[in-house]
Amino acid sequence: MAKKRKLKKGMALILGIILFFVVYFITFNRVRNLDEKNKEPVKTEEQEEDTRPLINQIKLKEKIYISDSKVENIRIEESYWSNVKVLFSEFTKIRKPESYTPVYNGYSDDGIRFSTDLNYFRAYTVSKEEYYKVPVATKNEFERLLRESIYLSFDFIKQYKSWETVEISYKGQTKKIHKWKFDDLSYKMASKRIVGKVQPEKNKERSKYNFTISIRGKYYNSTIETMGKDYVKMSAGEGKNKAKAYYEVHTGLYEYLVSEVFELEQSEK
Repeated sequence: MAKKRKLKKGMALILGIILFFVVYFITFNRVRNLDEKNKEPVKTEEQEEDTRPLINQIKLKEKIYISDSKVENIRIEESYWSNVKVLFSEFTKIRKPESYTPVYNGYSDDGIRFSTDLNYFRAYTVSKEEYYKVPVATKNEFERLLRESIYLSFDFIKQYKSWETVEISYKGQTKKIHKWKFDDLSYKMASKRIVGKVQPEKNKERSKYNFTISIRGKYYNSTIETMGKDYVKMSAGEGKNKAKAYYEVHTGLYEYLVSEVFELEQSEK
C-alpha cells in the first residue's frame, strides 16, 4: 500500500509540473501576442494620405522657400505668399505639357515641392505630380510676385556671404563697410512684418537720423532706407523691374548705424 501511495504522489507531482508549464506557456504566448498587437502603429487622421490636390495643400503651408537661377532657398514673406496663393485659383489643371523647363523652384517645410516656367505650374511629391496652366492675363503678375518675394525678402538680404560691396550714407557722408563686418550688419537686420507705406513715411519725417544702405551682390542691387527706428524701405532691381517694400523692424539696426557706424551720439556730446 505504501508503494502505491508513493506512486500516486509521484504521478500527481509530475502531472502538476506538466500542468504548470502548459498554463505558463499558454499565458506567455497570449501576453506576447497582445504586446505585439499593441506595438503595431495605428494610423491617425494626420497620418492618412492626403488626397486633396497638391496645389490646395500648398496653399495651407506657412513656410515656403523659393529659388531661381541666381539664388537659392529664400523664405517667402507671408504677405507675398498670400498674394501668390490668390492667383492659384485662376490656374487650370492640365496634363503634363510636352515642353517644360522651370525658372523658379520652391518647396514647403514638409516636402511638397513646386516649380514654374511662368506658363505652367507644377506641384509634386515623390509619388504624385500635378500640372496647371497659368493664364496669360496672370503671367506678369505671377512673375512679379515671385521675383519680389525673393529680392525684397529679409531672408534674402541678410545672406551677407553673397554681398560684394556695402555702402551706408547719411547727409552727404558715405561709409564703406569692410567685408569682415558684413556679418555684424546682417545680424542687426531683423524684420517683424511687412507694412504699408504711410506710417514709415511719417516716421521718416519725424526721425532725427535716417540712413541709406546700398548693397551690391553678384546678381542684384538692393537698397535699405531707415525710416526712424522702427521702419525701413527696401528697394531692389532697376528700371521697370525696380520694386519696393516697407518693413517694421527691430531697433537694433538703427541704433547700430547711429552709435557704431557714424558715432553720431558720441560726436554730439
